[in-house]
Amino acid sequence: MKIHDTLITIAFASFLCSCESVQSLEGLVVDVHNVSLDSVLISDDLMNFRMRTDSLGRFRYMIMLPTTSRGIDTKFSFSKKGFIDHSQTIKVYRSTKVIVVMDKDTPE
Repeated sequence: MKIHDTLITIAFASFLCSCESVQSLEGLVVDVHNVSLDSVLISDDLMNFRMRTDSLGRFRYMIMLPTTSRGIDTKFSFSKKGFIDHSQTIKVYRSTKVIVVMDKDTPE
């Protein structure tokens, strides 16, 4: 009976995995002079997930969606001290690549 339960569990897990696929977004955050920005805080409105860019301004976002999905619109917010906060809706497909340009905050 124990082996039978284990086989059913494995079969069910395999079925679940085969019905989903990984959607990914790889990006680069730069300023208007094409200089990479590190430590930019990035958050999404879908899962309230937060991350930061690495020292080269890169970030990666991944989500599991049904295989029938044709991507998902996700609103991302980008924030860094000294720069104007930026929000953008991006359609995340299986392998999406973006470059985000942030403007410097001008003192009043």
